[in-house]
Amino acid sequence: MSSRDTSRPVGTVAVWGTFDLDNFGDHLFPRVTEQEITRRLDGWRVRPFSPFGAEHPCRMDGGFIAEALGEWSPVRVEQLAETADLTLIGGGEIVHFRDELLAGAYHTTEKELAARAPSRFFVDGLGDYEKDHPVVWNAVGIPFVPDAEKAGTIKDAVSRREYTAVRDDLSLERLRACGVEGDVAVVPDLGFLLDRLVDETVLDERLRYLKFMGWFPNDRPALIVQANRSAVHQVAGIAKVLDWALDEGLVGDVVLMETGPCHGDDLFADALQAKLPTRTVYRLPSGQPPEDILAAIWGSAGVVAMSFHANIAAFVYGKPWVILDLSDQSKLKALADTMGHPDQRGVDEDTLANAIRAAFGRPADPERLRALQVRVDAHFDKIADLAMKSWQERGGDAAARIADLTRENALLRQANQQLRKRQIAERRVLVERVEETRDEIDELRGRWNAAVDEITNRYQHDSKELAALQNTKLIRWSQPLRQVYGRIRKAGS
Repeated sequence: MSSRDTSRPVGTVAVWGTFDLDNFGDHLFPRVTEQEITRRLDGWRVRPFSPFGAEHPCRMDGGFIAEALGEWSPVRVEQLAETADLTLIGGGEIVHFRDELLAGAYHTTEKELAARAPSRFFVDGLGDYEKDHPVVWNAVGIPFVPDAEKAGTIKDAVSRREYTAVRDDLSLERLRACGVEGDVAVVPDLGFLLDRLVDETVLDERLRYLKFMGWFPNDRPALIVQANRSAVHQVAGIAKVLDWALDEGLVGDVVLMETGPCHGDDLFADALQAKLPTRTVYRLPSGQPPEDILAAIWGSAGVVAMSFHANIAAFVYGKPWVILDLSDQSKLKALADTMGHPDQRGVDEDTLANAIRAAFGRPADPERLRALQVRVDAHFDKIADLAMKSWQERGGDAAARIADLTRENALLRQANQQLRKRQIAERRVLVERVEETRDEIDELRGRWNAAVDEITNRYQHDSKELAALQNTKLIRWSQPLRQVYGRIRKAGS
């Protein structure tokens, strides 16, 4: 495409990730990314892509559907390079080569995942096409240290990129172990911008809906609890700690929430509910969209959860948070450190009890939240600069875009003026019609009242005549004969 081509007044950012899974965090990344890109680049498009996309429908997507990356091939990579001016990969822990781990979540075979090769998309990106099309890891996590061959692939991918961002120091250490030596930004998870995603009026409306449906307590504090199938065998100990906490002054009813249906959250919820027979327990149905999960956390008294992003949401909304980490996951340890309170992470019964005591005994930390958000904002500022530069080099024209926005603004103003004129005209017609209708109503009311009066007068007149007839001698003296006649007719019938 010629650099003189001015036919591209709007740029596009592609974002790749596992947004086609029934998992709370995965559905937050494209939403937050779109929000932050369009805040900085007015009118730009954000196109999400996932391994299967619409081929793997989700209950949790809330209508936010990703396009399919499809099977990896050089042709497909070329097609994807042409779809956008910049590609973001992530967030989440998707920089690894163990595609087989996703087979269960996608309800497919390891062979099918190998054909899709999501790790090749997420690690290698666009390959040689990155010379003209920037690719950025969007504050990703790196869950494993790869072997030497795969480490070289990661090193090569990072070396050809102007900007790379991981979400914690542990991921940075794993990059260094792959031989990466250049600058790498450590950017907090995108979820720390969740308070911008859904307005409080919408959260309140959603929360009232959850209460109306009987899934959330109406007049009692709600303690949200969540984990997945990996914690089922430890459910007795978790129930014991929760019983202790509720007996020791933690006021509220338990709300069991599923943030990861694809990870077996329902199995944990079933098991824990059975272990709390003396408690009032509510249950959010599986597969709720992110807005409902956020509303539940926003309206809660606190969260005890394994979910990475349920804990972030609680932190963002100023609620007590406790990380349930009975498998001792490195990403959850890093999260507790990022949010400033390592002691609010429970790895067994004793530390879980201490974590609950600590979390519900200290105030929120808005200053730390603001500091984390500043770093995420700087990350998106950098991305916006890279996207704008790429767009211009690929044929986008800033002057044409300004002219286009000016035209759009003029058209919007014109449309608004026409709307105001139409509203004034419609209001005038409405007032006139109301006046006409009022006269018609008065006329109908008069006719109705006259008819009622006529019926009432007739009834009173006929009642008097009937009473007079019943009091005549003929009626009174013939009463015995009429009764006998009635019995004879009845017997004959």
